[in-house]
Amino acid sequence: MSPTPDRPVPPPAAAPVDPDALAARLRDRGVHGVQVGWVDNNGIVRSRIVPVTDLAGALHRGVGVTAAFAVFDSHDGITFAHEGLSTPSGDVRLVPDLATADDVVALAGEPGLAWAHGRQVAADGSPWPYCQRSVLRRQVERLADAGFEARAGFEVELFLSREDPDGALVPAHRGPAYSANAVRDVHEFVVRLLADVEGNGLRVGQVHAEYGGAQVELALDARDPLAAADAQVLLRQTVHAAARAHGLRASLAPLPSAEAAGNGWHLHSSLVREGRNALTGDGEHGLSQVGRGYLAGLLRELPGVVAVTAPSTGSLLRRRPHYWAGAYGFWGVENREAALRLGPGSPLLGPEHTNVELKACDASANPYLALAVALAAGLSGVEEGLEPPVPVQEDVGGWDDARRAEAGIHALATTHEEQREHLLASTLVREVLGEDLLGAFVACRDADAAWAADRTPDEVLASLRWIY
Repeated sequence: MSPTPDRPVPPPAAAPVDPDALAARLRDRGVHGVQVGWVDNNGIVRSRIVPVTDLAGALHRGVGVTAAFAVFDSHDGITFAHEGLSTPSGDVRLVPDLATADDVVALAGEPGLAWAHGRQVAADGSPWPYCQRSVLRRQVERLADAGFEARAGFEVELFLSREDPDGALVPAHRGPAYSANAVRDVHEFVVRLLADVEGNGLRVGQVHAEYGGAQVELALDARDPLAAADAQVLLRQTVHAAARAHGLRASLAPLPSAEAAGNGWHLHSSLVREGRNALTGDGEHGLSQVGRGYLAGLLRELPGVVAVTAPSTGSLLRRRPHYWAGAYGFWGVENREAALRLGPGSPLLGPEHTNVELKACDASANPYLALAVALAAGLSGVEEGLEPPVPVQEDVGGWDDARRAEAGIHALATTHEEQREHLLASTLVREVLGEDLLGAFVACRDADAAWAADRTPDEVLASLRWIY
């Protein structure tokens, strides 16, 4: 790693944090190290641990990490196919991105460690084009320029397995789906998870046994986009620690095995203007003109968007009809088979509830990039005054090709070649990510596809099972 640069990294535009007071507070809580984390282009959470005694230096100058992390693939291979990062040379700085001291979280499930979300900057402290967190921050600023804020939240599905010395999948609960009996099988884990979620400052609306075998789902509350992505990342650490404490392993992979239902990390989003949900109105389905445009923009840009929100070889294998995985590009009102599901407001839920759920989203997505492209797509429809087509309330996977074609409904990509074409053809995705990051992202997808080319689907799924 390169030596510490002479020029310090400028802090984010936020209230100053007193590093000595923060370190003292953490020591009082028994914390010895702060894990500074970020998410790579494969959705993998990576981190460096900074001793509390060196926290002030990390806040001031960051921690050195190789620039090659931007071109790591899902199997820890390094691809040099992207011209901008075609050699093993170069370091960047990973800086804890703190608005307040409360952004460093003493981990309830990992005593002695705390967590901080990191941003990546060039070695001299200038912006680095491959920092995914900065992409979302720019999109939030773009929304503000257009007069909007956004709210977003993730539904998180996971597969629970009991530890097995041979590495076999041993379902941790026996079902039935959504049942109290299933929860009873993993009672200790659920209680520990709820306690740790609260201890880590997260908020979930519910926890339940999902439809898939040994599947559990948590629904994170809606927050501003950056906080929503941060919460998703922190929840991963919380889930894994709670599982480990009770002899379990959690797989957050899009498809833990070919027989599994698959894990979505469904992305819910809405726009806010002057403190009110801007999607809600007195039009059809309770939508405003903004709401109709937002839906229409997402629908138009869907092929390119899902190449970012569900990008992996596992994502492509999960994208099957009848599995509520968003296999076809259409929208519906509370239609769980639709790639875009409108959740309208109601007299019971209130007008602020209106949101759009993107089903084709999973843990292999970088949550910062996923949110950035989804919000940008929705905003494009608002700004252009787009109108969505008539919603579809059926499972179009049961239709024949001719009927789908007549309705203008097309299957989303299920091969690397198709998805790559959609990704590169999307002007919106290109503008949101920038040429440098897009190039690195495509190189990672190409490397994953090359790795999978001579392997069976079961081998591909096994290789991804425990990395999320």
